[in-house]
Order: sequence, then C-alpha cells, then structure tokens
Amino acid sequence: MTCSAEHSVGRFRLLAVMSVVVVLGCAPVPEAVPPVTAPPVSAPPVSAAPVVSDTTTTTVADPNRQTPGLFHSPRVGDDFKIYVHLPDDYDTDTNTHYPVVYLLDGDWYFNGVNRMPGGVVGIVSSLVETGDMPPAILVGIGYAGANERSRDFLQSPRSFHAFLVGDLIPTIDERFRTVPTDRTLMGHSDGGYSTVYALLRFMDSDDPPFTRYVAISGRYSKGTLIWDAEERLSRRAETGGVPTALYLGVGGMEKHGFELSNRRLADVLTERDYENLDFKMRIYGLSHSGNVIPRAFADGLKWVFASPQE
Repeated sequence: MTCSAEHSVGRFRLLAVMSVVVVLGCAPVPEAVPPVTAPPVSAPPVSAAPVVSDTTTTTVADPNRQTPGLFHSPRVGDDFKIYVHLPDDYDTDTNTHYPVVYLLDGDWYFNGVNRMPGGVVGIVSSLVETGDMPPAILVGIGYAGANERSRDFLQSPRSFHAFLVGDLIPTIDERFRTVPTDRTLMGHSDGGYSTVYALLRFMDSDDPPFTRYVAISGRYSKGTLIWDAEERLSRRAETGGVPTALYLGVGGMEKHGFELSNRRLADVLTERDYENLDFKMRIYGLSHSGNVIPRAFADGLKWVFASPQE
C-alpha cells in the first residue's frame, strides 16, 4: 500500500431519452435478501419502448441510450431513481468502452440542483476537457420517493450493496459500453461512509465491483460498522488483491468528529499496509461539509484516475 496525506432484476421496461423518466423493472420483494457474493444477475434483453417526456410521446430509436429513470430493486424493496450521463462522443465513437463512475445521493449531486451548480456532471466534463480523467459514464443513484439514505448507507448497507452489485451494475454493463474492470464509487457525508464501507467489504475480492473510491466528509466514528469491516478485511486480505485507489477528503471546519475519524481511518490503513491499496487523505483546512464538496469531488476523481493501478 502507498499512502499520502495532506493537512431481479425482473422485467425491464425502459422509458426515456436524456432528462426524462425511464421505468426499469417491477418484481415482488423476496422474503430474504440474496447474499451480495452471489453471481451478478443479468438483465433480460432490452427492447425499445415509448418515451415519456414533458410534452410528447415518441419511440426510443436506440434502446441502449437511456437516462434518468425508475429502477425497482426487489433486494431492497424500493424504487431508486437512476441518472445517467454519457460522454460527448458516446454516439459517434461506437467502438469505445468507458469506465463508469457511480455517484451516491444522485438527487443532490448529479447535476447539482441547489447544492452544487453544475453538479458532478459538470466536474466530470471539466476534468475530461483538461485531460485529468478519461471520458466516463456517470451514474447517479437517487430515490423515487422518500430519501432512504440512512437505511441504505448506515442501517442496511448489505441490502443496498446487493442492489448495487447484483442489480444495477449488471444492468448498466448490459445497456452501455462499459469497462467492467474500471468502476468508481463516490459519495459525500453518509455517502462517503457508505463508500468506505464498500471498499472494506469488497477490496480483497478476486473480481471487485469497484477499484476506485472517493469518500468525502464521512464520519467513520458512527457506530462500529466501519471498524468491524476493517478488522474482518485485515484477517482476510493477507496478500494480493486487485489494485485499488481510495481518496479521503474532509473539511477542517466540519463538526467535531469528522476530521478525527478521517485521521484515524488513514492511520489504520497506513498501519495495515494493504498490499493492493493506494490511498490519499486530504484535509481542506478552511472548508466545512457544504463548501468542500465541489473541490473535494474534483480532486478525488483527478487523483484516483491518476493513481497507478498496475
């Protein structure tokens, strides 16, 4: 490890192009959640379907180009709202496959809304333009109804990971030209917490769902979930593993516990010296949880894509 620190998917129905709604699947909730280690569920073939827009109804010419829509997960028993942003040359350069960035709290951060003008869509576009990251597919994960991030990130993270790894990722890989070995997971606050937990669960896998992680403003002192997962990983991951990059960022002016828990996590990862982990922790001295987001997301994406993973 290297480190640097600074201060089923059931039946699918697709309905949409660019910023309109798609309905992806409907299935009954099973009595038990299948383990996330089970083989990924492959989605059935996708066929063209009517598009629902604000004012008109048309037909999808290319069923592989679908954006924001509803995705029912029987593993969680809830509907998620999925956002997709494709590289500018996706339709013209049809032989190219792209890395995928999965963004938690997509309702807030995908295109910004009131929290971040331009959102992560703007950040990715800017980094691609400057050559600081390759063109990538951006997938935002939000909610069709009530926001259930506490349930998914803190209370029942294994069910959420079962949806993410067993349902959503196979569907995205089927419908878009992706690089299945190059996925990034990123999140802020409790989303950052969830991102680190995913790393600790999957990092020693022979076929991990993600190899790049960006976790901003996580407070890892919430309960023992993170530390229990890290302890289990330390007992499993003696050698080897797929090269993995983690960027930790936190504002120096955030509430009590945020900076300390990030420092503690960095210290533990340094002490473990995981062979396959390359990580960086940065403290943004004059920033708090709200204004650290754009800069830290941009720095994190830039760093994990520059980090050697060979």
